[in-house]
Amino acid sequence: MLTVIFSINFLGMIVLPILLAVYFTRKFDLSWSLVFAGALTFILAQVLHIPFLSGLTVLFNNMDISASPELRTIITAVVLGLAAGLFEETARWILFKFRLKNVKTWSEGLLVGVGHGGVEALIVGVLGALTFINMIILRNANLANFGIPADQLDLAAQQVDAFWATPAYMAIMGLVERVFAICLHLTLSVMVLYSIVYRKPVWFWAALLWHTFVDAIAVYLLPIVGALALEGIVGILAIISLWVLFTMRNRFVEIEPAQPVIEV
Repeated sequence: MLTVIFSINFLGMIVLPILLAVYFTRKFDLSWSLVFAGALTFILAQVLHIPFLSGLTVLFNNMDISASPELRTIITAVVLGLAAGLFEETARWILFKFRLKNVKTWSEGLLVGVGHGGVEALIVGVLGALTFINMIILRNANLANFGIPADQLDLAAQQVDAFWATPAYMAIMGLVERVFAICLHLTLSVMVLYSIVYRKPVWFWAALLWHTFVDAIAVYLLPIVGALALEGIVGILAIISLWVLFTMRNRFVEIEPAQPVIEV
C-alpha cells in the first residue's frame, strides 16, 4: 500500500504540471513558450538563490548570535522567506519587463505561473522518484555492499527503516504541498505582470511580501505544529492566493489591437 501511495506522490508531481500546461494552453489558445519561459525563469532564479542560501548558512554558522532560540527561529524563517521572494519575484519581473514585453493579459501571466511552479513540482517529483527507487533497492539489500562505511551502516539502516515506516498520509504530502505551491506561483506571476502592465509597482512588492510571508510561516511553524497541521495552514494560504488570482482577472483589460489610421 505504501508503495502505491509513494508512486502516486511522485508521479502526481511530474504529471500535474504537464496536465495544467496542456489544459491552459488549449483553453486560452496560447503558446507553450510561455510555460517554458516561466520554467526557465524559476531555474535561473535558483542558480543564484541556492548559492546565496549556502553562503548564508556558512555565515550564520560562524556568527555568535546571542539571541534566544525563539528569536533565531523567527529570524531564520524571515530571512529564508525573504530570500525566496527576492530572487523569484525579481526573476519574474525581469522576465516580463525585458523578455516578454508583449505579454499583457491575465491568461498569459497564468501560463507563465504554470511553468514557474510546474517545473519546481516536476523537479521535486523526479528527485522523489529517484529516492523511492533507491529505497526499494536498499530495502532488502546488504548495505555493506554499497560502500557505506562500517560506522555508518546502522544509521543508514535506520534511515531506510524510517522511510518504509512513513505513515500513509505523510507519503502523499509532497504532492499536496506542490499543489498548494503551484497555486501560489500562479498568483505571484499574475501580480508581477499586473505591476508592469499597469505601472503599479505596489503589486510587485505585494507579491514579494506575500511570497515571503508564506515561506516564512512554513519554516517557522513546521517544528511547532508538525507537517500535517502545517499543510492545513498552507492550504488556507493557497485558497487565499487563488482568491487573489481570480479577483485580479477583472483588473486586467484585454489590449485591443491598434486600429489602422486612415488618411483622408
